[in-house]
Amino acid sequence: MSWPVQIIPRGDKVHGIKWKNWFFSFLWVLAVVGISWSVAINIAPADKNELSDLFVLLFFILLFVYFITLSIRVYYYGVSLSVFEARERDAELTRINWTEWASKKFHAPTYDLFLPSEISKIDIASSHFVEIYSDQQLKLHGHNKDTYTEEQLICELLASVRSSLIRLSNSCVFDIIFTYGNSCISYSTFKGCWTALGLSESCLGDYYWGDSLEQEFDMLSNIEAKRVSIIIAANIEGVEGYDPDATEFASILLVTNQEQLVKNENTNVALRTMACSKALTKQEFVHMMTYQPDVLSASKILFSNMSMDDTLHVSDVLRTSCLSLNVIWEYETQHLDLMLGKLGDAHFWLVFTLAFFISEKNNQPILMIASVGNEYVFNVIKPFDNDREY
Repeated sequence: MSWPVQIIPRGDKVHGIKWKNWFFSFLWVLAVVGISWSVAINIAPADKNELSDLFVLLFFILLFVYFITLSIRVYYYGVSLSVFEARERDAELTRINWTEWASKKFHAPTYDLFLPSEISKIDIASSHFVEIYSDQQLKLHGHNKDTYTEEQLICELLASVRSSLIRLSNSCVFDIIFTYGNSCISYSTFKGCWTALGLSESCLGDYYWGDSLEQEFDMLSNIEAKRVSIIIAANIEGVEGYDPDATEFASILLVTNQEQLVKNENTNVALRTMACSKALTKQEFVHMMTYQPDVLSASKILFSNMSMDDTLHVSDVLRTSCLSLNVIWEYETQHLDLMLGKLGDAHFWLVFTLAFFISEKNNQPILMIASVGNEYVFNVIKPFDNDREY
């Protein structure tokens, strides 16, 4: 699914009226009539009066034709200019509307990400080398090396954002999104953990699993006031989607409507997701640069679930696209698969939450590019507060 936008070409330039040429043309007509009259008088001096009348008539006819032609040219110029200006106004209005559409965002007032103790989130945010261990397993506080249950994991995640949950629970309804499975058993487990933390079930709303990432973004960016979406993602042993060759980690992300944020509360925002066919990466990225200019402010690019060949291809596309538009874009690249081990489609929201952390620590916008199915998914993530955007 691609953005329903296109590059609007500029209209053909309207050429102005070259008054100097028209003035010299008028002088040329006078000169031709004058020279012709002089020659005719010299050839037939006896017919001077008749020739004078004839040339006066011819002069006025030519003058009439000249001014009629000039009037048509002026009229055509005015019509062409009006059409050009109307097209430019429509194009600018369309560009503004599409830019507003593409820059729509959702707000995340809080989040948390659990990684194995061997992996430092600070090191990843600082672009320091992170060694991949063969046994990158998540160990929760107080559970030592024992295998933990889904209930224990959800409790830990909820506890890590408990203060925000309590504040929002006074006025908001919470919708639950599990991205690691589609069993209603998980929701029952979640409700048990929810009440165990002293929160009321009365403020729980729906629970659901999204379809395409762009549709999920639209749902999250249009979230109603007084509602909060809780997105829980996991890749751990015992939870559907676990890959023994991949890193174990889990995350929780709260998404709210901007109106219900505390004044001057710093948050993180994600701009509209762009998913595009891998074969159309260059064309679609040009659309992204045109209508989501924040992408050019990104200081870092995070690649996720991509082979080295894909990473090199996308990097080349980004570089050549910027050069074709005379844009100088300095950015740093990080291939998260080289830091976290094997990543798959199921890791999108996990890496997404990690991207929030990296953006917050660097206090700069970042661009996350993930391979999901047959598409590349682009996301710009940046810090935000109610007074100004970074």
